[in-house]
Amino acid sequence: MKIRLLMPAADPASPLQFTVSMLIDDHIAIDTGGLSYLGSIDAQKQVEHLFLTHSHLDHVGGLPLFLDNIFQPGLDCPDIYAGEATWQAIETDLLNDRIWPDLNRLTGDELAFYHKHILDAHRPVQVGEYQITPIPLEHVVPTLGYVIQTAQSSVLMAWDTAPFVEFESIVTSIPNLKAIFLDASFPDELQWLAERSMHNTPGRFKRMVEKVPDDVRLIATHLKPAYYDQLVEQLNGLELPNLEIACRETIYEF
Repeated sequence: MKIRLLMPAADPASPLQFTVSMLIDDHIAIDTGGLSYLGSIDAQKQVEHLFLTHSHLDHVGGLPLFLDNIFQPGLDCPDIYAGEATWQAIETDLLNDRIWPDLNRLTGDELAFYHKHILDAHRPVQVGEYQITPIPLEHVVPTLGYVIQTAQSSVLMAWDTAPFVEFESIVTSIPNLKAIFLDASFPDELQWLAERSMHNTPGRFKRMVEKVPDDVRLIATHLKPAYYDQLVEQLNGLELPNLEIACRETIYEF
């Protein structure tokens, strides 16, 4: 399993995570933050399955552009998976002819822009060799994280979340767990804001992972750009031997 984090910035050397999405072995994506800026159109066309976490703009804002980039007349189009609340927001607030054309209105018997799949928490989806299981996170709108499993390895993706009740039981039940991509949005000084917006701070991050084995990689994601340097300093100060800061240049292999 190879994972890239798509973190678009006009300056390719910038480490800032303005928006975040994940690409798995070139043909599965999670969220659309950087998806519509991925390399070439051919690279975007390789994405056959797209899983969405929730309806906030930094996660679904690239969806219309991605669909526009890859569109070809016919029924060959990506499968898109999301929870019911996320679909309702996309189809009511985004693909509504005001913000972007209503693609359902344009769809016909011989024309489709995407194949819609509604997810239920804890019900796995099989995509080739991958089993992808949505898990409920703690955020201000209904939000899903994902456990991505193959026969050899598993990873947990949980960005845009506060500490959630099921974290420990989920982590301990995942076979061959190799890595956790986990939210670390605000510095400790802004814990009040993290609590109200239902995100993590480095302190909350540490409390969440205190029972995670040292051989599981902890990859801090969703660092707010305005506080990036402060967050990196605080995360490094946690002295967790398996902690990494998410990086666009890294190909994560599991």
